[in-house]
Amino acid sequence: MIERKTITTREEWLAWRKEDVTASQVGALFNCHAYVTPLRLYAEKCGTEFIVEDNLAMRRGRWLEPAVAKAVEEVRPDWKLEQATEYLRDPDLRMGATPDFYIHGDPRGLGVLQAKSVAPSVYAREWNDGKEVPLWIILQAVQEGMLAGADFVVVAALLVDAHNMDVAIHDLGARNPLAEAKIKDAIKKFWDDVERGIEPEPDYAKDANVVKAMWRAERAKDAEVDLSGNNRIPELLNMREILKREIKDAEAQVDAIDTEIKFEMKDAAIATGIEGWRVTYKTSFVKEYTVKAREQRVLRVTDQRDKD
Repeated sequence: MIERKTITTREEWLAWRKEDVTASQVGALFNCHAYVTPLRLYAEKCGTEFIVEDNLAMRRGRWLEPAVAKAVEEVRPDWKLEQATEYLRDPDLRMGATPDFYIHGDPRGLGVLQAKSVAPSVYAREWNDGKEVPLWIILQAVQEGMLAGADFVVVAALLVDAHNMDVAIHDLGARNPLAEAKIKDAIKKFWDDVERGIEPEPDYAKDANVVKAMWRAERAKDAEVDLSGNNRIPELLNMREILKREIKDAEAQVDAIDTEIKFEMKDAAIATGIEGWRVTYKTSFVKEYTVKAREQRVLRVTDQRDKD
């Protein structure tokens, strides 16, 4: 049985989402999500709190969602779009979704529309100029269609260009039972892993904030961990020392180059006659700012090896 909960407040909706793997997160289980890693999803569902501050990209998505629907209705006048105002969940699988719009008027029956607003450069790079929809977005739309009991699913991308606005409609067609089964299996395995305490492997290039959030404080002031049996850590420390030295040398070279350029420019604000480059050396005003006091863990590494 699918539960349908009418969304009345954002706070209530966010609380519901915490209990489920939502359509906007499911791509993490297939390691293809643009923003959510498997470890982040695991940590979140295990109770780790992540501070998500509103940003320009999030606001753009909210502001332009109605514009996506308007553009789609103009391109497809046979469709009537209805904004979805409900949270859908399968309580047994702990799987949820918040569709953007329902599509009425299509002979295939009820459709679900996932609305995206995308910069043309991102569309060219991540959507292969419209030749393919990113997999994590496909999975999102498939899960929404499954929970909504829809007959077909659609993804619409509003190309946000001030001088050349357009909308691309990607009709994914009828529901795919095989894809839906894979999503269900992945979600079931995920909750089994959570229950058994089996963490996903971290992506160290993407999970820096996740690792910090999972262990914001040490368990005791002088708590220790014995890493004597870990052969990987000495290799990492040695590599870290080499890289830090290379970074320091590179920064020193950049500083020297900058100083030479400044010397050549002297009291000029703009350098001309350099094909392919724009170079300026202007006075700018730096506003005063303060940083709020806070506690945070700091990693410090000291090389105590014999230097002889």
